[in-house]
Amino acid sequence: MSATIKATSAIPWLPTTSEFADEEASLAEQVASMLHMERQVMILVTCGDSGRMSGFMAELTHAVSHGDTVLRIKAAIEAEELFVLLAGQMHLPTQGLNQMQLATYVGERLREDAPQGNYVLLCEGAHQYTSALLENIRQLSNYPINIVISGRPKLLRMLWRPSLYALKQRLNYRLDLNEWQFTGAFKWLLALALIGGATYIAWRWQTEIEAAMPDAPAQAVQPAGSPGPAPASSSIVVAPDPIVVAPQPAAALPTDMTAPAPEATPPAEPGLSLIMEPELRQPPKR
Repeated sequence: MSATIKATSAIPWLPTTSEFADEEASLAEQVASMLHMERQVMILVTCGDSGRMSGFMAELTHAVSHGDTVLRIKAAIEAEELFVLLAGQMHLPTQGLNQMQLATYVGERLREDAPQGNYVLLCEGAHQYTSALLENIRQLSNYPINIVISGRPKLLRMLWRPSLYALKQRLNYRLDLNEWQFTGAFKWLLALALIGGATYIAWRWQTEIEAAMPDAPAQAVQPAGSPGPAPASSSIVVAPDPIVVAPQPAAALPTDMTAPAPEATPPAEPGLSLIMEPELRQPPKR
């Protein structure tokens, strides 16, 4: 078995590709060779890298077209549009026919010999298909046609639905494609570039805002005691100058702190005398 198959495939392996082990053939070319030799084969191809999946399906389409007749579903469509699409690719009339008649004509054409090799239906982006569309694709597997269903890993979870159990049973092989070697590094570089770009945009935005803001006017300093100009209608309030009070000298303390100083007796007027009567506690008389 080819080393490429071992690196990018999952169990069950593709048994018919063992004869190409000694040839330098790509994975898509080996799968196309298997589809050319076998009939009524259904392969499930999954990959988390959309670029890797698109590249593989483009290479597979090119390789299959060399020896077989290719039918393609490039995007998600309605279940009723499947047979209209296939009838158009097989050059069958579609006007005035209902879905049942179209399905009958498509089935009859698939039983006939293909213009080249076998009929191969390539279904891309199957993780976006509805359950009804996937069921119609399963019904096509009853005819001599090889089918390749490709999609993201979400498709694996969709196959666990009860309505798609029959489709899961009809799958013969499964391929899990690895991501490209530089996909992880490219994702990290892309994330760093996005972060750096966002930081630069935020810096430029902040700089433009600061440049658009007017500068605050300078406050003139008035000397203390001078009358200032009349206040303008502004929200800026200027505090008044502080009032400085000069300290007063303290009063001299008496020398004798034990008893108060005696009051001086006023001199008596001439011809008058004061008589004290302490017994009566009366005011003095003349």
